[in-house]
Amino acid sequence: MTEKKESRFKVPLKFNLAFATGEITDAVAYQGFSFLIFTFYYAVIGIKVQHVMIIYILWSIYNAFNDPILGGFSDKTRTKRFGGGRRRPWMIIAWIPLSLIMFFLFTPFTTADTHPVWVAVYFFIIICLFDTIYTAFSLNRTSLYPEMFRTDKEREEAGAGRRIFMVLGLILGMGVPTLFIPTLTESSQQNIYNYWIAGAVLGVIVFVTAFINIKWGVKEPPVEELEKKELYGVFQSIWYTLKNWKFVVFILCSMMNWYVFALFPMIMPIYSEFVLLESRSMLVVLLLLVAFLSSAPGVVFWSFVDSKVGSKMGFVLSQAYWLAVLIPLFFVTNYWIALVLLALNGIGLAGSPYFIDRNISNIADEDEQKTGQRREASYYGVHALVIRLSAIFAVVSVSSVLTRYGWSLFEPENVSVGLTTGLKALVSFFPATALAIGIVFLLMYPLNKKKVDELQTLYKKEIKQN
Repeated sequence: MTEKKESRFKVPLKFNLAFATGEITDAVAYQGFSFLIFTFYYAVIGIKVQHVMIIYILWSIYNAFNDPILGGFSDKTRTKRFGGGRRRPWMIIAWIPLSLIMFFLFTPFTTADTHPVWVAVYFFIIICLFDTIYTAFSLNRTSLYPEMFRTDKEREEAGAGRRIFMVLGLILGMGVPTLFIPTLTESSQQNIYNYWIAGAVLGVIVFVTAFINIKWGVKEPPVEELEKKELYGVFQSIWYTLKNWKFVVFILCSMMNWYVFALFPMIMPIYSEFVLLESRSMLVVLLLLVAFLSSAPGVVFWSFVDSKVGSKMGFVLSQAYWLAVLIPLFFVTNYWIALVLLALNGIGLAGSPYFIDRNISNIADEDEQKTGQRREASYYGVHALVIRLSAIFAVVSVSSVLTRYGWSLFEPENVSVGLTTGLKALVSFFPATALAIGIVFLLMYPLNKKKVDELQTLYKKEIKQN
């Protein structure tokens, strides 16, 4: 009886759960950051939206160097220190700093009215520090997925666990702050303290879940085995990554999806308060949480679609569905109707992270067939840059709408019809247009189901030969 149970799973359950726990770390850190940071510095601290936009642009220029270089260094790393390997040492180094910085994201210790230059400088420095530490952890953790799970069966099992734990992480990352911050947009010293408490609690969650992930959910080859492989240099590896036109086409599609991921948490507190007339933080975050909760069954559905039509066409279909259910949000002003629509959006949302991981894994597999090297971190490093660039497009979109309708500074007493129309467009036509562009890019991407099946066949032959 025991043997039958064990034979059903390619990945041991304990290991799968420990690896998937890293998704909680990742989601709590990045979604907590994405959900709170714009509202905190714009509405609570009082930085002008144009200045927020400039800071985001400078942040992305920094990331143009930070993310790909960290990926290249990770691929190059071979050490017996910090647990040994090439991915685990980076995760261990970033573990405690990532826990601490969740608190320091919200501690400029003054407001823009009193010290505008200091607040702007602090905002820029702290998000750059956050991004460096977060990337060092997340990029290496994510790179382990295609390295540790090589067959489609293993990736399906590990991927399902990751998606479920990601939803749990999103619930914690966005839900926990509302326990301490009653109104997200309130500009008061007490509310600043509320953000401090929320940041500290998020930091504790990051600390515990990252420990579980590193301790029981990471498995790398011995350093001696890694050292046998000839490696590209850091910048050479990045260059070869950017020369892979399949990857470039795919990340342009991914950028459109991450634009939507960046835009929704950024604008949702303001959209909820001034379009849906609901400012209570728990109900604001419920709009996002219901989308993420409905993404759990969505993952199961898209996994089934993947098995039938492949990761390329599955991604096309998931984006087409998501696009279709975004547009009705423009016509809604009732909170509960919006809640239902966002639940439907969650099914489409589920497809994006699922298919992005599957397709990057396929790209890395094909790259290994050509070069003999596993260079996931280089690919994920460049992909991380694309994620940050999408945040620029999101903040430029928000800034253009808010500035156009007199909201350069947060002025809750000055709400026009034009402003509410612009806010509705930001949650409907803006993201729908981005997804339509993403579909166009994806249709040019050549790794269809037939070619991926051929890669899997080649890999299985290599396993038998070894």
